[in-house]
Amino acid sequence: MRVHLITKDAAPALGDVRAMGRGDVLALSDDATQRKDWGRYVDGIGQAITNGAEVTQAANWPQRYVPGIDQ
Repeated sequence: MRVHLITKDAAPALGDVRAMGRGDVLALSDDATQRKDWGRYVDGIGQAITNGAEVTQAANWPQRYVPGIDQ
């Protein structure tokens, strides 16, 4: 299981997002849509969903999935 967090100021490599699949979790912070490259990430997120990844808002996401990330 891979877990990634996208925020306004930080995000995994776009290729890593596109490669996500079943069992992986992608959490989006409230400010993620303010990224200058958000349109590219929307495309990658669509691919991740097609591959079976779970996409959720970081605020609604159980902290137990990502040790070390304060939410």
